[in-house]
Amino acid sequence: MAVAELSFGTNPYLKEVDGHHLLNLKDVLSVADREEFGVLAANSIRPEIVRGVLRAAFDLNSPVIIQVAESQVGYALKGWFSGDEAQRLNSFSEFVAEEVARLYKEKGYMVPVALHLDHLQKQDELAFHALKAGFTSVELDFSKQPTEDRAEAVELNIQHCSKIIPELHKHGVTIEVEEGEIGEAAVQQAMSEEEIRAQFTKVEHAVRLVEGTDPDALAVFVGSAHGWYLRKPIVSFRRIREISVALSEKGFSVPIVLHGGTGLSYEAFHKAIGAGARKFNYATALADIFLRTIASEPSGKGKELIDRMTEEEKRQAQEKGRKSRGPRYVLGQFAEEINALGDFVLKAAEDAVYAHVREMMSQALGSAEKAHLYEGYGRSPLG
Repeated sequence: MAVAELSFGTNPYLKEVDGHHLLNLKDVLSVADREEFGVLAANSIRPEIVRGVLRAAFDLNSPVIIQVAESQVGYALKGWFSGDEAQRLNSFSEFVAEEVARLYKEKGYMVPVALHLDHLQKQDELAFHALKAGFTSVELDFSKQPTEDRAEAVELNIQHCSKIIPELHKHGVTIEVEEGEIGEAAVQQAMSEEEIRAQFTKVEHAVRLVEGTDPDALAVFVGSAHGWYLRKPIVSFRRIREISVALSEKGFSVPIVLHGGTGLSYEAFHKAIGAGARKFNYATALADIFLRTIASEPSGKGKELIDRMTEEEKRQAQEKGRKSRGPRYVLGQFAEEINALGDFVLKAAEDAVYAHVREMMSQALGSAEKAHLYEGYGRSPLG
């Protein structure tokens, strides 16, 4: 089932933004695809990150995707908002809509903003909670299946996605699907180049997944990974191009998504855009900018807090028998203490995110001054 037009008529759950609503991936990425630029998909797990990202988008007249992952609804939003996961998603959606409305009123123009639930893997019902919370897009990440046969994994992926997509599409909510498990950069460090390349998404598997799910965006594994790269990543821009061309030849207009944007060079972003990638997921860098700013505040209280967060996350990791992943994974648990550092410190963190995102949009992705290409959005190029 093709996605319905997103409107208040098709989707009663949309959050209103001064008579407007947030857009979906199809709305945002179709223009990026036509004009050949990238759109930042920013994992925004603190209010300061949301504000910094949106300020940059409005100031640069750029489209943007605000997203939060299924796992982050637990470890980050739980401390930010009260209630169960459905209530947290709704509160997050309301917060984003309020920030967009505030900036719209301040600037006098709207920029294209999509609200996306990323990497849904474990809780199917969360997709429907996201719909009812006003999210405009969801990634169904069912690439990991109990089989080593990738062709079989694709078929299982299709079966799983098919239980969810029709209801979301009926309401104009777009779907990103994933082929080829996009793992952690730390895991790749122990792998040879040949082992990494052997796991690249095959063109025929990408095409089959799109044929079977009719998605609005496709994430593929081409060598990028989540987290900071511990060595130069092996990213196959050629494979991105091969998949993009194959889909086009089959009559599919499905933008490619590149996960693992943190740590990639500007040149890598430019090559990926040239090959056909349009949505670029960006998470670790934003969280780390926030944490580093907190840790560097003059009184030393911020550093002491981040140190305690780091130790607590290590303790929890040891208790669960997994590797430590850093202090951001206990952000929600320490939300009140972070807020207690005061507005001056939190505004500094927001400003640091803002500065970095401005640089990414203008120099890496080429999305600055593109909002006016969307009908009814953005400021005029003449000012």
